[in-house]
Amino acid sequence: MINSENSVTISVRGLEKFYQVVDQKYQILSGMDFEVRAGEIASVEGASGVGKSTLLNILGAMDSFDGGEVEVCGVSLKNLSEKQRENFRAEKISFIFQQHLLLPDFTALENVMMPLLISKINLNQAKSQAKEMLKLVGLGERTESFPSQLSGGESARVGVARALVGKKQLILADEPTGNLDRDNSRHLMDLIKSLQNEFRFSLILVTHDMELASMAHKRNRIVSGRLTPING
Repeated sequence: MINSENSVTISVRGLEKFYQVVDQKYQILSGMDFEVRAGEIASVEGASGVGKSTLLNILGAMDSFDGGEVEVCGVSLKNLSEKQRENFRAEKISFIFQQHLLLPDFTALENVMMPLLISKINLNQAKSQAKEMLKLVGLGERTESFPSQLSGGESARVGVARALVGKKQLILADEPTGNLDRDNSRHLMDLIKSLQNEFRFSLILVTHDMELASMAHKRNRIVSGRLTPING
């Protein structure tokens, strides 16, 4: 199990984010408050342009913010240097992307090993852990395949394996089923849910897919720059 069930993985209070476009200033996040506990799945839903990916980038220490407090895995993100952000991401957070973003010149195994090697894990240990994770996502026989040799569903599963191999406390998923057909989407949803039950990481799902969102413990929609719970 990755972390204590009673601990808070994400605490956001009064979060504000502005964008400057030429001489015009736009507020995209406005006094947002929410909390995600260890082992919880929370969805972030809403129309295009309301700030879903912006929020994900802030939680992942990829983007700065203009007001409020953001604590992730017990660390305040407010005044971290760029190097501190890099170290924090490497230690605590993984991402699952809609485009998968696999490195084309590396095998499935090498792609999954990459976060471990970046974290300075021994090569043999990294290879062993990556192989085990590929088995868990049903790709134990495709370790030496390159991304161009994988189907869309297989590429998505490699992306999931890469995100989970380091056993991080928080996984941030941005439209993970966005490029998949319905059958592959459901398979990926079932896989993510199964692995989340096993490893008990906290998971933030940014999605337009209502079926995917339904697997969340907490469903939320961004409305007027704030995160509003969805009932039912």
